[in-house]
Formats: sequence, C-alpha cells, structure tokens
Amino acid sequence: MFLINPLVSGQVDSSKLNSGQVNYRVSNRWLDSAALVQRQNYRDSLKSIKDSLSTVWIKAPDPERPNRFLDSLISLYKVENLDFRSWAGKFQKKSVRYDEGSPRPYRETWVIVVVLFLVLFFALIRFFFPAELNTIIHAFYSNQTLSKINKEDTLFSSWPFVFLYLLFGLITGLYLYLSGKYLEISYPAEGFELFIYLSAVVVGLFTLKIIALRILGFLFDVKRLVREYVSVLYLSYFNAAILFLPVVIAFSLTSYRFAVIYSYIGIAMLIVIFVLQFLRAGANILSNYKFPKVYLIIYLCALEFCPLIILFKALGY
Repeated sequence: MFLINPLVSGQVDSSKLNSGQVNYRVSNRWLDSAALVQRQNYRDSLKSIKDSLSTVWIKAPDPERPNRFLDSLISLYKVENLDFRSWAGKFQKKSVRYDEGSPRPYRETWVIVVVLFLVLFFALIRFFFPAELNTIIHAFYSNQTLSKINKEDTLFSSWPFVFLYLLFGLITGLYLYLSGKYLEISYPAEGFELFIYLSAVVVGLFTLKIIALRILGFLFDVKRLVREYVSVLYLSYFNAAILFLPVVIAFSLTSYRFAVIYSYIGIAMLIVIFVLQFLRAGANILSNYKFPKVYLIIYLCALEFCPLIILFKALGY
C-alpha cells in the first residue's frame, strides 16, 4: 500500500493544468544555469507566438479613405482646361538630351539628276542609233567587225561617236567625283562644278592623247597603224562607258560603306579593259609590222601609263 500510494497521487489530470503555467520538476534543490536558460527561452517563444497571433485581430483599413499618392499623381499630370503650355512649365527641362542623335547625311540632289540624265542619254542613243551601237559593242569582241569598221572609216566621224564619247566623259567624271567624295579629297571646286571640271579633264586628256597619236602617225608615216589603234581605243572607251554606267548608278544610290567595293570594281574593270585592248592591238600590230620592241615599250610608258599617272596625281588620288 505504501508503494502504490505515491504512484496514484503522482498522476494529475492534464486538462486542469493552466497552459500559461509550466511546472518544472527539478531533482536538485537548486536549478543549474542550463535549466535557467531553457526556461527563459521557453517564455520568450511563448511571448512571440502570442504577439503574432494578436495581429489577426487588427481591423481592416477603410477602403473609402483618400489615397494621397494617387491624388498627388493626378494633380501633377492632370492638364487643366487643355492648357498644355502651362502644364509643361511644371517640369524642368533637361539640360542634356540623349535622344537628339546626329544629322543623317544626304547625297546631293544634282547627283540623282545627273544619273537620270545619263540613263536617259544612253537610252536615246540606243533608240536613235541602234545599228551603230550594236556595231560598236560587237567590234570590241570581234576582229571581223573591227576590220570592217577600219575599212569604212565612217563610224568614228558620225553623231553616235560624238554622243558616246561625251557619255564616256560624263560617266567617268561622275565616277571620279563619287570616289573623291568617299576618299575626302579636297578640290578648289565643289558639287556640280567639280563634276563638270572632272568630266572636262577626262575628255580633254583623252582627246589630247588621240591627237598626239595622230601626229605621231603623220610624222612616222604609219597612218594606217595609228588609225587601227585609235579605233581600238575608241571601242574601249565606249564599252567602258557602257559597263561603268551600272557601277555609277549603284555607287550614287547606295550607302558610302559600299563605296570601297565599287572602287575596286571600277579599278578591276579598267585593268581588264586595258589588258584586252593592249593584247588585241598588240597582236594586230606585231603580226603586220616589224619594228624593235623597245619602241613599243617607249610608247606604252609615254602614251598609256604616263597619262593615267598624271590624271590620278592631278586629281589628288
């Protein structure tokens, strides 16, 4: 009985215990430091739970209360009586603008007009002189047609010859002008005046070359040889003008970042035309005439390479 009584009296109904009260059974008479810390932590955790649960019972705010932030935005951006000028005066102007950008470069209007004129000029030549134009194109690639032209000797004294020669000078002048603009070469003249100046220089230099050849043919009594060679030169100039026309059109209508491509295309075309012209004329001359090769070298240096070098140096290239 003495043993059972303590066990029965030690059992307590848990429902009668207060949740806020905690009973600690300590075996020792004095609590150690660990037990004190544990007790304090337990009280703090209960207090924090009590504080967090108390926020559930906070009253919801009134939905009809004034919204000061929204009211300030409305008063700032609202335009009274559609007076946008006074409304814009509320805001401080920016001293530095980052959205201005740089002005877009535009080509000269006269360049487009000149390109259209060149296309129309070539179309008129093709319309009024179709047979002569076809003969000139075929003669550049056919020796038989070239021999026929040399025998007649009437094509290079007709109006198609004059018009094609003028077309060659204008197209070459425009090509040099566009190349000079891309390379940023300065000239005493600008714009349309510079284009006319370059075209006149091209026509004048090539005309002086033809005159010099005629004089040499008269002095050395090789008129027939000079006439055949001059015919090849004319055909080369005219076909170069026809081939340069689409290059000049593309050069004048596209961006300057493609200018280097058109410059290389033009140089390559000049080299190809010059080589074909030299091989063709040289084959005809060497097969029909016997003379020292040193004369041919002197001629090439004096009347072929030297005029081109002088032309490019005079134009600043």
